[in-house]
Amino acid sequence: MTATIAPKEKHHASHPVVDESPLLAAVIAEFPSAGAVLTAAKTIRQAGWTDWDVHSPFPIHGIDDVMGIRPTRLPWITLGAGAMGITVALLMQWWMNGVDYPFWISGKPFFGLPAAAPVAFELMILFAALSTIAGMLLLNGLPRFSNPLFSSEGFRRATSDRFFICISARDPMFDREVALKAFSDCHATAIDECWAPPASERKFPKALSLALMVLFTLALIPPVLIAQKRSTTTTEPRLHAISDMDFQPKFKPQRTSTLFADGRAMRPQVSGTVARGDLRADSRLFKGLEPGPKVHRTLALLQTAPATPPVARLVSAEGGPRDVAERLVALADPPPADPLDSQPWVTSFPVPVTSKTMKRGQERYNIYCATCHGLAGDGDGLVTRRALELEQGTWIKPTTFHSDNLRAQPVGRLFHSITNGVRKMPSYADLVSVEDRWAIILYVKALQQARHADAKDIPSDLIPQLRDLPKE
Repeated sequence: MTATIAPKEKHHASHPVVDESPLLAAVIAEFPSAGAVLTAAKTIRQAGWTDWDVHSPFPIHGIDDVMGIRPTRLPWITLGAGAMGITVALLMQWWMNGVDYPFWISGKPFFGLPAAAPVAFELMILFAALSTIAGMLLLNGLPRFSNPLFSSEGFRRATSDRFFICISARDPMFDREVALKAFSDCHATAIDECWAPPASERKFPKALSLALMVLFTLALIPPVLIAQKRSTTTTEPRLHAISDMDFQPKFKPQRTSTLFADGRAMRPQVSGTVARGDLRADSRLFKGLEPGPKVHRTLALLQTAPATPPVARLVSAEGGPRDVAERLVALADPPPADPLDSQPWVTSFPVPVTSKTMKRGQERYNIYCATCHGLAGDGDGLVTRRALELEQGTWIKPTTFHSDNLRAQPVGRLFHSITNGVRKMPSYADLVSVEDRWAIILYVKALQQARHADAKDIPSDLIPQLRDLPKE
């Protein structure tokens, strides 16, 4: 005989009437300690009850074995979902990159496992996490709108200092009197009955059902609109719910404009204006030239002297053949004058000459110059050595900084060479700042002076440290 009371239908007229009496849902017993509830749980299981549970404010060691709880299936759900995430990610990338829209990039394969691994990892985590949460809710029978145990006033202490055992009325061998006697034999401090609400109160609210139906219908609108837009074409711009500064009152390059007569949005520079920070009025610092009326051309127009004219006109002179060298001297035209020689180059540095500037110049020289000119300025850098080893005939060895010509050049002329390039050396104006160019020149001058220094140029405190180099 069970204590569960089934709803009774009373037939009046043409429709049944459901009995509104509450139903016995469970019998609950209270125990004062973890040891007491553990002992009672052993007794309840040995008695053959199957639908029962233990509630405690903290985990009780060994309670799973006493209750006969089997390991959860949740890890298998997580494992399967993770494997499915990897499979979906690999198939998705294979289809998108290798079949549906193959795009050749630098000879790389359309699909490769190393490139697909990050997306596969992310989808594995996503599928596993969502499946773990959903599996936990389903295995625990959640969500539940109510629980009959909450009708017991004493059960509220289950989260603080009391321990409870609950036998559900759904147990196949449930009998109210037998359950009460079993708890009494286990020396429970209190026994209570939990009643479920009437059937009418356990129905899902109609208003909530209607609201969920409306929300579900509204949620279908965005996917339908997206599918409709993807399957059709239109000349109208896409809908921007959030503009994210996509539309701004400005003109983009190469666009038209009705504001100006020529119809162009891009405007040329205003004549006679200079951009902020580009007014390089100090010709000593920015051009290496002394100010004055002689500076009549911009430095960009100054070119280095042309190479020696070819000797295509070399012929035999009257009176018999001569030595080739003599014929070159006799027949070759004199080289044209170098326009740079007549420029008023500065001979002193327009930047402070300090040890800090010297160290900066050495650092920049080793980065940009030493690869070709060598660490000592002899024109034997690593790039030069490699080019000479290849013997391709296209490399011109840089001139040594210690030649008489370069030693005599003013610092302004050296600044011009770095800024605009000379012969095959390109311009370094976009790589090296103006101040760093002067610092490099300061270091080059220090290299030149060190190579041709006399004993009088050496500080007296360093003379005792000098020693003769071994002969090779």
